[in-house]
Amino acid sequence: MMRPSVTAKDMRFNPPRFAPADVAPIVAEQYGLAGEWQPLDGERDQNFRLSVDDGRKFVVKIAGPDESLDVADFQVQALLHLEQNSPTLPVPRLYRSISGGLLSSISDQSGQPHILRIVTYLDGIPYGMGAFPNRTDLQKVGAFQGDVVNALKGFDHKASKHFMPWNLSNGIAVSPALWAKSPNDARRLAAPFIHRLGTEVLPQLNALPSQIIHNDGHSYNLLRPDATSTKVVGLIDFGDMVHAPIINDLAVMATSFLRPLGDEFSPNDLQIIESLLIGFHQTHPLSDAEVSMLWDTITLRVIITILLSDIKLHSSTTPNPDVVGVRDRAFAKLQFIRSLDHANVVTRLRAAIGFD
Repeated sequence: MMRPSVTAKDMRFNPPRFAPADVAPIVAEQYGLAGEWQPLDGERDQNFRLSVDDGRKFVVKIAGPDESLDVADFQVQALLHLEQNSPTLPVPRLYRSISGGLLSSISDQSGQPHILRIVTYLDGIPYGMGAFPNRTDLQKVGAFQGDVVNALKGFDHKASKHFMPWNLSNGIAVSPALWAKSPNDARRLAAPFIHRLGTEVLPQLNALPSQIIHNDGHSYNLLRPDATSTKVVGLIDFGDMVHAPIINDLAVMATSFLRPLGDEFSPNDLQIIESLLIGFHQTHPLSDAEVSMLWDTITLRVIITILLSDIKLHSSTTPNPDVVGVRDRAFAKLQFIRSLDHANVVTRLRAAIGFD
């Protein structure tokens, strides 16, 4: 659960700001890599794509000042687990330094050290940039995420229960301290959900089967070959991993793919969630209790997205248009959720996989 004293500062949305010229000599010396540097997005890490002359491409990840060595090792060991136990799963692979190390360090101008690591770059484009998949393809996407859950089964690490803002079951969604600083429009829209989420949903959710999950399989961390192909060819960004209920992994994906199939949201759009659920269930069978909690878990993801977007916007003098867009889409999804009868949606999702 959430720490009682959690504040906006605990969200750690403070990636470093190194120039490529500061990083390149260290990477060349420690990893023997040099080439063309290109900035990539990062919420808590600073990321660069490094393209070397022989055609290989890598992601150089520099952690924020608040990331502990244990958490960095957690992410490294997860990738090692996948490399050793699921070698065909299309995820980044760790690149070792000349001395064989998996983690190194770089210090900023103040002397603050930051953990640095390098992984392979996966070719493709974000799934969300291409044509929207049909129901059959959505089932394949859901099945892929179920495979990821299966691949992480049995992996454990002492840092797996660290505080992760995007953990749907840690209580952030019902935090009075965070809601107190949220704009009025969000507070009014979310108000009817908060009591039930806190008193009923979260206790039930945290009693469901749990393990280490990727926790970030949204449509911009999933990769496809091009804008017309609907095949999943990669999953990136293991920075949100956490030990949490397995159903959270599906909820993150379902929330991301949920969109109006017409001009505006309608009950027909639930077929998106149904399709992802069917696919996920095919590769990682879910219990009736888990499926019955999916709609509530999606609600938690939408609410947390609004809360964390507002924290990001409040902390910046110049609003990031991407964050504004994420918030606007989440706001519309919460309006849609509020417009539907909860019991009817749960019945429909249970029926999609034969739970009558």
